Amino acid sequence: MPTYSDDGQWWWDGRSWRPLAELPPQQQPQYSPPQQYAPPQQQYPPQQYTPQQQGFYNPPPPKKKTSTGLIVGLLVVALVVLSGGGVLVWKLRSSKSGDSTADAPHGKTIEPGQPVTAETLAEVDPQTFFEGVAKRQMTQPLARYKMTTFGDQQNFLSRTKLWTVVDSAIDHESNQFYYAQTFMDHPTEQQPTSSICKGGKSYSWSYLNKVWQVVPFDSPECTKPRGYGTGDALFASGLTDSQADTVLAKLRSYKGYVNPAKPTLLSAGGKTYVRQVVDFTPIILSNDSYGGTAISMWAFRDAGLDPVTWPWSNPYPLGVGIHAVYYLDTQTLLPVAAFQKGIPAPAHGSDEAIPAPEVQVINYSFPKTLPVPVLNKSNQALTITPPEGWKLQ
Repeated sequence: MPTYSDDGQWWWDGRSWRPLAELPPQQQPQYSPPQQYAPPQQQYPPQQYTPQQQGFYNPPPPKKKTSTGLIVGLLVVALVVLSGGGVLVWKLRSSKSGDSTADAPHGKTIEPGQPVTAETLAEVDPQTFFEGVAKRQMTQPLARYKMTTFGDQQNFLSRTKLWTVVDSAIDHESNQFYYAQTFMDHPTEQQPTSSICKGGKSYSWSYLNKVWQVVPFDSPECTKPRGYGTGDALFASGLTDSQADTVLAKLRSYKGYVNPAKPTLLSAGGKTYVRQVVDFTPIILSNDSYGGTAISMWAFRDAGLDPVTWPWSNPYPLGVGIHAVYYLDTQTLLPVAAFQKGIPAPAHGSDEAIPAPEVQVINYSFPKTLPVPVLNKSNQALTITPPEGWKLQ
């Protein structure tokens, strides 16, 4: 049975609070699906709703005690966001205050195939090098993300509360997609709940019968691409060279937002990576409020793309930044992994500080074709490999 908020207007889907109107008929209180079909549910109390502090696809429930009119109003806003009209709400915060005169960097860099050593990396210009990395990522036809997000740093370190690993890829030319999930309660859990989409249906591994079985209730994640877990909140793949250049120019216009450090060479787990730290720092906009992860979406929009229909994945509040640690393949100079944690926005004027406790870990790959779902004789539990381990950076 789903977990409901105290005011009865929201239900917990295993990852986030969602409006009651989105509760599938098969999950009404009188119906309880078999344990092997449904991921374990973790009860979380509703949080305070503050529009400027919420991520694009993760609206929390309203306060426990609030007027009926406010509940209805917040519910309408949440439904608009989740149904695809959220770009209207998002555009209300959209800013045109970037400096359009910012020039592209022309410092020394390294291109794929060139020697990558500690000495050559020491000579590169961090901004020029990172823009090359970002453009390569954006212009890959396909990106596959294996990722997980934690609500705070303690949950990331302990991993003893419900957490989800998502494996996803979207072919934006055909609008076909691949999507699989594993739900875990502990890093060494012996029977994690795994599901995979195939033919528009969700299949879940049954430990009792040792087979994959069709989930007997609605599985919206298998009928159309989802925003959750299908991107890294900063860049999207599948863009043309021209679109990628537009994104970079827009990001460049918000001075102080993208701050790359000098890349270095890292040996870990028997492999060698290029490690580069990039802080996407919240900055004061012309409307005297903080802009953070929203700036990445504005840049994407200015390239003529819609973050709602794409869809864009962003677990962070729009006004905060992201501290990102990239691990790059030394041959392709594309990301193979990233560690992210939120950068809070300080109090400013009459605005309160915006906390950013979230942590996200990502493994990247860039296949030539969309992965094909395979239902073999195991639970196919998903795992993530952070090159420097499960530690804060």
